Amino acid sequence: MAGIVVGVDGSRDADAALRWAVGEAWLRGDRLDTVLAWAPDDCPREVRERAYAPGSHSVEGAALRVLQDSVARARDPRRPVPVTERAVYADAAEALLSASSTADLLVVGLRGSRRLHRYLVGSVTAACLHEATRPVVVVRAGTASAADAASAADAASAADTDSAATAPVVVGVDGSATSLNALRWAAAEAVLHAAPLHVVHAWLPTLGLHLGQHADTDREAIERTVRQALDDHVRAGLAEVPDIDVDIRLALGGSATTLLTAAAAARLLVLGSRGAGGFTGLLLGATAHQCVHHAHCPVVVVPDSAR
Repeated sequence: MAGIVVGVDGSRDADAALRWAVGEAWLRGDRLDTVLAWAPDDCPREVRERAYAPGSHSVEGAALRVLQDSVARARDPRRPVPVTERAVYADAAEALLSASSTADLLVVGLRGSRRLHRYLVGSVTAACLHEATRPVVVVRAGTASAADAASAADAASAADTDSAATAPVVVGVDGSATSLNALRWAAAEAVLHAAPLHVVHAWLPTLGLHLGQHADTDREAIERTVRQALDDHVRAGLAEVPDIDVDIRLALGGSATTLLTAAAAARLLVLGSRGAGGFTGLLLGATAHQCVHHAHCPVVVVPDSAR
C-alpha cells in the first residue's frame, strides 16, 4: 500500500508532522494514512485527558476524537488530499512500522505526549528511525509544511521574486551506498518541490602528514582527492535525475555541525541511515540524532532498503 503514513497523538510536534504530511501528500498526489496508537501502559496524554471513564471502550472513543480533531486542524481546503483515520489498540512504534512497511514515507513528530521519554528524541520516533524500512521524516513544531512552502512559492511567483531564493533541499553524503540512496531521494524531492539541491560532504584532513612535506601541500592534495570522489559520487547519484539546480559543497568540519549549518535555511535535510566509512561516516547514532534533534527544518532519514 503506497502513500504517506503519519503518526498522530495530539501533541504540537505531531500536529506539525501531520500538517507537513498533508502538504507533501498534496504535492505528490498521494493518499494519507493517519495512525493514532494507544495502549493502557503507554497512552498519549491528550487521549487520557479525554477519556471520561476507565476502560478500553472509553479510551478508544477518546483516541478517535483526538485523531479526528488533529486531522481537522491539519486539513487545507485549498489542497485537499484523501485521508484515512485509524485509532488502534497497539504499541505506537509497532503500529507505525507495520502501517508504513509498504508506504512511500513515514512521518512523525520529534516528541510525542506519551509517558515514555527515554531520549531527547521521543521513544516512538527513535524506534521508527532505527527500525523503519521506509524513509522517515521527523518534524518539530514551528517548521513549515510542504503546503506552506507551495503557498510561499505562489506568492513569490506573483511578486516576480527570483526563484533562486527558494529554500533548498539539503542532503549529506559520505560516499557510501546508503548516502547514494539518500542523494537520489533528495534529488527527487527537490524536483517535486521545484527547489535547488545542496549536496554537502563534511571532511577532516588526515592527521598524519609525511615528514619533509609542507602541511598545506598535503592538505591541498587530500582535498583534491576528496573533491574528485565527491564529484564522482554525485554524478553517479544524479545520473537519472532531470536537470536541477545542484550546489555541491565540500566543507571542512564535523558531520553534524556542518549539516546543521548548511540546513539553517533549508526546507528539508536528508541523511542516509548509516555510512560505510567511505568518507566521513553519517551514522544513525550521533550525527543523525544530533541533526534530528537540533535542525530547524524537517529531517529525513533514508534507510538502506528504501527505493
